[in-house]
Amino acid sequence: MKYCPDCDMEFYDEVEVCTDCGKPLVDKDEYFKEKAEREAEEERRREEALAKMEELAELEEKTVDSERTAARPPRPASGVYVTRTEKYEDLTSSASAFRVVGAILAVLAVLSWGSALKLPIGIPANPIFRLMVTALAIGAIVISVKTASDAKTVKGQIGEEQAATENLIAWFVETYTADQVDEAVFRENGNDLQEEELALKRMNYIQDTFITTYDLADQGYVDALAEEVYAKLYE
Repeated sequence: MKYCPDCDMEFYDEVEVCTDCGKPLVDKDEYFKEKAEREAEEERRREEALAKMEELAELEEKTVDSERTAARPPRPASGVYVTRTEKYEDLTSSASAFRVVGAILAVLAVLSWGSALKLPIGIPANPIFRLMVTALAIGAIVISVKTASDAKTVKGQIGEEQAATENLIAWFVETYTADQVDEAVFRENGNDLQEEELALKRMNYIQDTFITTYDLADQGYVDALAEEVYAKLYE
């Protein structure tokens, strides 16, 4: 069967030219077979082009995210921040404990040496026990003195730390408002954040601002500052 693509008309095999338009006829089966192949090829090319565009868009998004990450300073390892006041209390408590233990061991050491030193009182003890108790007593007393000295040093830093913390918090609250923080968060992450995610992004922004501006190395301290600022801005 012959076929005219322009007129969409069929003819017997004996006819060679379309009676309407005068153009040569083609084999109908061959024509539609080639047409189907062409359409399939075009569809394949469209799908490849679409996949390529999606790949480029994904690559561009990853590049933007990488640039944002590179522009943001790396965060130090996080940990629970211990204030100078808390550290002073811990050191004072440890010094007192070692002082008590040292005193008890010192008495025990003296009594263990009683017979050897011809003291009025003493306890039976062999040389190894005497040396061990004496060494432990001396060690506990030395640690007590060292810890007390450290506590005194830390005590002198409490006022300085409190003043620095108050200044940092005041700087942020005076420099940034809650609306400015939210605007920066939405600009980077979009406006469709859930409440929990929004709170986390706010905290991250506050922490990053402190790290970038003041180059703070203690992530625990940065976390503590961010919590104070968050409470002042949003609570």
